Amino acid sequence: MAASKGGKRKGEKKEVAVRPDTRERILVSTLSLFNQKGPEAVTTAEIAKAVRINQGNLYYHFRTKESLVLALFSRFEADALVLVRQADCVEGADSKAYAGFLREWFSLIWTHRFLFRDIPGLLAIAPGLRGPILMVSAGMRVSVDAIFQRMEEAGLISAAAEERNALMTNMRIVATYWAVYLGLQEGVGELTPQHMHWGLGQVASLLRPYLSPQARVDLEKMLAEPFA
Repeated sequence: MAASKGGKRKGEKKEVAVRPDTRERILVSTLSLFNQKGPEAVTTAEIAKAVRINQGNLYYHFRTKESLVLALFSRFEADALVLVRQADCVEGADSKAYAGFLREWFSLIWTHRFLFRDIPGLLAIAPGLRGPILMVSAGMRVSVDAIFQRMEEAGLISAAAEERNALMTNMRIVATYWAVYLGLQEGVGELTPQHMHWGLGQVASLLRPYLSPQARVDLEKMLAEPFA
């Protein structure tokens, strides 16, 4: 078959770039703005301008800033579920994979960092977020407990029953509120990859005393890699 001008053959379909729909573009731009400035400092006018739509179009998809926060949290929840399912597939004494899971969790936090940095203000803007947060927290607690159980069975971690409960609680507290601590105690307003690595190190420090020698080696190797 003869080629037409531009190298296209007759009957060959032209590839058309698919543009994300308006709702998707709104969420992508809102996530970027919230991460940069915090939800309290971002106006709906800024979001509309970033998406290049008018505010009426924005209100058609999201009538309030709370609805934007809830939609973004739903995305975080879905991503967290995928990560947990990946961790559930780890078999045997693969301590490197478990260390990687911890790092991936902080990569997820980096993507949705406004959710962790701005928790107090978020609940003022979106009181409806409290319920989903509690549900995700409860689900993560069950999942992480199952991961610990598999690590214990594989000989990667060892903690007495009374220590395990305290360890799990402290890990949840630190993994959730380390960014709030940096903001309140250290005056950190904008999180950087270095701050993420610091937070990762704080959680790792809780685990380190209970790990097997090989698991500790793999944890240290993971921590030696810069967070980017």
